[in-house]
Amino acid sequence: MEFKKEKVGTGRFSHLILKNSEIIVDVGFDENSRFLEVLSDPSYKTVILYPGDETIDLSHSESKVKLGNKPLQFIVIDGTWPCAKKMMKLTTKLHGLERVSFNTLRISEFQVKHQPMPGCLSTVESIHQVLLDLNQLGLESNEGREENLMDVFRKTVQQQMELAQDPARQGYRKKPFSLPSDRKISKKWQSRLLFFRNSDD
Repeated sequence: MEFKKEKVGTGRFSHLILKNSEIIVDVGFDENSRFLEVLSDPSYKTVILYPGDETIDLSHSESKVKLGNKPLQFIVIDGTWPCAKKMMKLTTKLHGLERVSFNTLRISEFQVKHQPMPGCLSTVESIHQVLLDLNQLGLESNEGREENLMDVFRKTVQQQMELAQDPARQGYRKKPFSLPSDRKISKKWQSRLLFFRNSDD
């Protein structure tokens, strides 16, 4: 639904910026032929960027050994937090994949959407962090080109905020965007915190 409605979603422009990337749209992917084709490609070691108790933490140097020598293929789930959880649950073929994560207290710059806590990043910010970590591990050599992701992202967020504050422009929002520091965290997030690890754990 979001893919059909949102023309400037972070997943969409991440794909436009990143070479050798692809968007596959679905909710449960076990019967999606293109997904199954990608998943079974023997040329790659396929991993999924998703939090969990047992993940390969890209921010640690020993991750390079754990990832092996084959070219890496990352599956990134793009959706709201509840939708991402649903997609992961329904797609059983993802359950056996090794999970990768990053350990950061980076604050999301996605000011038009509420993030529950430090380290919870939008799709484009998560991909950017992965690229930074892969460069640090010596598995990528982007020479700073990954910053294109953040340049486009920041410009998009700024434009969305300006449009929302324009009284002459009719939109779905009744009020301008509030600052993240002024927003209250919904009680339902307390039941979702089990999906995130504290850096002190």
